[in-house]
Amino acid sequence: MIEKLNDNFSLKNGGYSNSEDTTTLPRHRWYYYKEGFSPNLVEKAIEHVGVKKGELIIDPFNGGGTTTLTSSLLGHNSIGIEVNPFTSFLSDAKIKNADISKFKNIESDLLQFIERSAKSPLLGYSTFSEKENLKKWLFNDSVLNSFEAGWQYSNSIPSYDIRKLIKLALISSAMKNGNAKRDGKCLRYRNNWDKNSFNKDTFNETLVNSISIIKDDIQSNPIQSRSKILKGDCRIVLESSDELKNFKLCVTSPPYLNTFDYTDIYRPELFLGKFIQTSQKLYDLRLETVRSHVQAKWNMPIMNDFGLLYEQTIKHINENKENLMHKNIPFMIQAYFEDMLNILKMLKAKAAKDAQVWFVVSNSAYAGLEIPVDLIIGDIASKAGWYLKEIGVLRYVKKRKTKYSPNVTELRESVIILSALK
Repeated sequence: MIEKLNDNFSLKNGGYSNSEDTTTLPRHRWYYYKEGFSPNLVEKAIEHVGVKKGELIIDPFNGGGTTTLTSSLLGHNSIGIEVNPFTSFLSDAKIKNADISKFKNIESDLLQFIERSAKSPLLGYSTFSEKENLKKWLFNDSVLNSFEAGWQYSNSIPSYDIRKLIKLALISSAMKNGNAKRDGKCLRYRNNWDKNSFNKDTFNETLVNSISIIKDDIQSNPIQSRSKILKGDCRIVLESSDELKNFKLCVTSPPYLNTFDYTDIYRPELFLGKFIQTSQKLYDLRLETVRSHVQAKWNMPIMNDFGLLYEQTIKHINENKENLMHKNIPFMIQAYFEDMLNILKMLKAKAAKDAQVWFVVSNSAYAGLEIPVDLIIGDIASKAGWYLKEIGVLRYVKKRKTKYSPNVTELRESVIILSALK
């Protein structure tokens, strides 16, 4: 397996495994999805595989929609699967076309409605707003009330596509006027957050700018081929949906084995957009995600035959449990690779005879050991019926020093390239 690892991969250090280049790209820039990869990776995969018009491209972990949006802009058919209702909404909004002439009156009415304000249901809920005995809160009351007024108005917009675009602009504007911002696996409060004074005026200014960007991008970069977003657990959708049959290319990146709970990271958007409305619903959503964190009571994994590298890894982990941040990490690691094996099996069952999968992953570190996730998944892929073409190193990422793995200073991000043909 190690001989398949290409440390001189042609895409190495080209920014392909991160989404930093999307902040200025049309449509991608409507909402920054930090956990995504570069659209250039999708373009390279399409070019390498030779995907023809009419052939299907899929992404079972569609996230913010890099694969589906890039495919749509290039005129290719694509389907994305996404379990998080906010990011599913986001990826679908990015592929909307709309009649720009209809925006003028809608925008004017929207701002008038916001001026009247409306009481947000999130006032006093959890950490969303200021309340007694709470030292920090995510949004100032005037921002939440302005957002709520805009949201109520958006529900009256006749055009489904425009309604969705306006709602995206509203959520984006609320988050940009929030007291905390996304940082790694959590939200961190901005410097001097209590002195920023985000309010109705700053919210409106951000909203006008967001809508302007959306209108410009729709005009300058119309969608050439409409993608489809399927909302749900990919482990269920892959097995049940016939729409994914005979795909030619899959470009995807599953959650990394890093204990990040992405449902919690996007908790503000989930509640703002009324995709979920209770803590129980948030937990229920967590149970539909791949077992890559320890914030849920998962079903116990059954499989453990994932190759020699896995055996060596899990042996080390179990022998050094005192150096783990959580007692369930060994179980999480086993469950993660069980999920990866089952997903790769389902992908193989849906693939065209000459299909390829480009699987972006990162290694992890637990108990002082770097876990070679890419190499283990390479082993797993062969058990699922795929031929491993190459594991291309995309970059090495500096790792924050922790007391649990102090000697692991960087982690490898790679793309695992699998083929249905030998």
